[in-house]
Amino acid sequence: MSVKVGWDITHQEFTITDYYYFSILQREAQKAGIEIDEVDDWESLNKYDVIVLNYPEIPFTQEEVKDVQRWVQKDGKKVILAGYYKNEDKIADTCNTLARAFGMELNPDEVTDEVNNHKGDKYFVVTSKIRRYNKNEKNEVNVHKIMLACGASIKPIMPDIKVVARGEDTARSNMGNYPLLIAEQLHPQSGGYFCLAGTCVFWDNYSITLYDNLNFSLNLLKHRPPSKGTVLTIGP
Repeated sequence: MSVKVGWDITHQEFTITDYYYFSILQREAQKAGIEIDEVDDWESLNKYDVIVLNYPEIPFTQEEVKDVQRWVQKDGKKVILAGYYKNEDKIADTCNTLARAFGMELNPDEVTDEVNNHKGDKYFVVTSKIRRYNKNEKNEVNVHKIMLACGASIKPIMPDIKVVARGEDTARSNMGNYPLLIAEQLHPQSGGYFCLAGTCVFWDNYSITLYDNLNFSLNLLKHRPPSKGTVLTIGP
C-alpha cells in the first residue's frame, strides 16, 4: 500500500521537484512506494496521508493553524515541519506560528558538536540518539546514525512531546539549550502526528547519502512508530 505525501509550496518552501537538492529523496521514495506530490493549493493538502512543510518562509495564519490541527487531531494525518538554525530568514519565528499549537517551539540557536560530527565540521552534527523512525516496516533497526546539519534545538512547551532525535552528550547549543533536534506530538485518539525538525536539510541530496539518513527519511515518510516512546520531561 502506497503512502501519499503532499509537499507544500504555498509558504515558499523548498520544492521537492528541485533536482539539485531533492532528486535522490524523490527517486528513493518512489522506489519505496511513497508518492510525493508538490502541492501549490493549501486546501488540497487534506487529500494526503503525510504533509511536509520544508522551510516555510511565510508565517501560518490562524485559519491555517486550525486546518493543521484538524488534519492531525481529527483526520489522523502526519504533518512534518522543518526549520533551520540561527533563525535564518526568520525561520524559527515562522515555524513557531504553527509549532506552538502542538506544544513546541524552534529556538533561534545553533547546535554544534566538536566531537561527533562529519569530517571534522562541528555544524554537521552526527548522532546515534534516534528514538523513533529507526526501524523499518519489518520492525528491524535500519537507522543507527544520522547527520543533522545546521540544526536548531527544539523547546517543548507541553509535557507530551516525544523525542525523535537529539544530539549526543557532546552536542552543544550556543544558547545553552538541550540539543533536541527532532521531536513530535502524537494525538492518541486520531493517531495523527505533528513532527518538528530543527533542520530541513537532513534529506537533501548531500545529507541523504550519509550514514543512515536515507533510511531515516523513508521511515519518517512511510510509516508511524508505535505510540509509546521516549517522552521529554520538562524541568522547572
